[in-house]
Amino acid sequence: MTLLTAGLDPTLPVRDRPEPLPEVQATANLATLADQARKDMALIGHNHDWVPAPQDGAFNVLVLGGGQAGLGAAFALSRHRVGAVKVLEAGPADEVGCWTRYARMHTLRSPKNMKGIELDIPSLHTERWFEAKYGPEAWAATDLCPREDWNEYLTWYREVTGADVDFGTTVTAVHTPDADGYFTVEATRDGEPVVYRARRIVFALGLKGGGGIFLPPLVQQLPAELRAHTEDDIDFSVLQGRRVIVLGGGASGFDNASAALEAGAASVEMHVRRPDIPRQNSLRWMEFPGMQEHFYDLTDEQKWEFSLFNGGLPQPPTQASVWRAFNHANFTMLTDTRWSAAEVRGGGSASAGAGTGAGAAEVVITDEHGVEHVGDYVISATGYAVDLGLRPELDEFLGDIALWSEEFGPAAEHPMGQCPYLGDGFQFQAKGTASAEAASYIPKLFHLSTGARASHGVAGNQLSGIYAGLTRVANRIATDITRENWPDFFDSFTAFQHEEVGNVGRHVDGEAWYPQAPRY
Repeated sequence: MTLLTAGLDPTLPVRDRPEPLPEVQATANLATLADQARKDMALIGHNHDWVPAPQDGAFNVLVLGGGQAGLGAAFALSRHRVGAVKVLEAGPADEVGCWTRYARMHTLRSPKNMKGIELDIPSLHTERWFEAKYGPEAWAATDLCPREDWNEYLTWYREVTGADVDFGTTVTAVHTPDADGYFTVEATRDGEPVVYRARRIVFALGLKGGGGIFLPPLVQQLPAELRAHTEDDIDFSVLQGRRVIVLGGGASGFDNASAALEAGAASVEMHVRRPDIPRQNSLRWMEFPGMQEHFYDLTDEQKWEFSLFNGGLPQPPTQASVWRAFNHANFTMLTDTRWSAAEVRGGGSASAGAGTGAGAAEVVITDEHGVEHVGDYVISATGYAVDLGLRPELDEFLGDIALWSEEFGPAAEHPMGQCPYLGDGFQFQAKGTASAEAASYIPKLFHLSTGARASHGVAGNQLSGIYAGLTRVANRIATDITRENWPDFFDSFTAFQHEEVGNVGRHVDGEAWYPQAPRY
């Protein structure tokens, strides 16, 4: 076991950061940019409504989740002029996804200049928004986009792209299609039940959307008031003066350790199973078109080989996140350590806000060497599990959704085999044992979440491949709509008449002007 202790006062280099623009100017700039973006969308957008209108009160597509992936999916569909798209978001209007909740880093980790949710509209890119708000010099001096700025950008993006969002809406159930082909979605909004109907559903439910959080059994057995997962809504203020133990040395581990320290924790001790924390970031290699947009087109053997190798490469923290934690003298990191037991001692209150005096409940972790580590609260930075059985909104469909473990022999006994075996547009595919009816509607459900990694690699809901994920989903939905309606489209075509030539002869007075030269 290796022990590293934080330095007392590391010296930071002086950085000459440009001053942000005055608020009045920034507000005016953002309004001008929004107007430009709307003009750009109209200029290079389609101008012909072509998708048959759904029944009254129903939708062509429901998007479950109003984070960056859900909003991007709605926008991508609008670029195909697919209307009647509704987004359901459990959170309030001033939040977009995780960025003001359980995301606790100072900056995003993805390169600031990547293709993303702006799709084909440059004026929607983060760079244009940042320059409008803070100035071009500020963007040039910024390495990674600040997290709260990203959240604000997303709220601006949501408004400018015209996303139709119902906030405060939690989905409780999704039912198989009715006789007219519409899925029924049950939800609660502001405490009241509400029902939606849609021809298709995109599940864009974030990191938990493939299953749920992963809590090791030793953490699970601790009282809920003495432990949390990094995705939980942790009140860090009650950790003031407390001894915190963080399990896991990845990105979220460092972010949560720093949040506890900055809230006044007495100490934070990080436990890392590996001999060292992750240092290499494999995502940086993946950020090229062949990987982002065409991984799906590889053979199953190639995709599985890559997924197995990549699955063993953990996501590292940023260098800044490491410095942020080690900037505190009361931060320590233990590497090459594994837990063998976890228990609660003491007969006092188990509340996270309780003191550390005599009789107070405390958590005792025993490692594999028999060494005890004592704290008052445990934060588990242990990531997420892919298991569609944990998703209540998929209950009625689980028996018919194909998994990698069933479709590809080597995946049968591997945890990654729980990933859904998706189609080219992130659509679920039906098992071979599914009924003909189920086989017809299962592909109308789309999984834009973490379970897509075995089928689509880096493409999907996260920023390193979100452009590819959004375009694939929208392309597939537009293709399916075309195929479904082709008989009606063809009938419309055969009945179509548009007379282009009325006068076969010389122009006569009273007829329209026509050009007589090849320039204006």
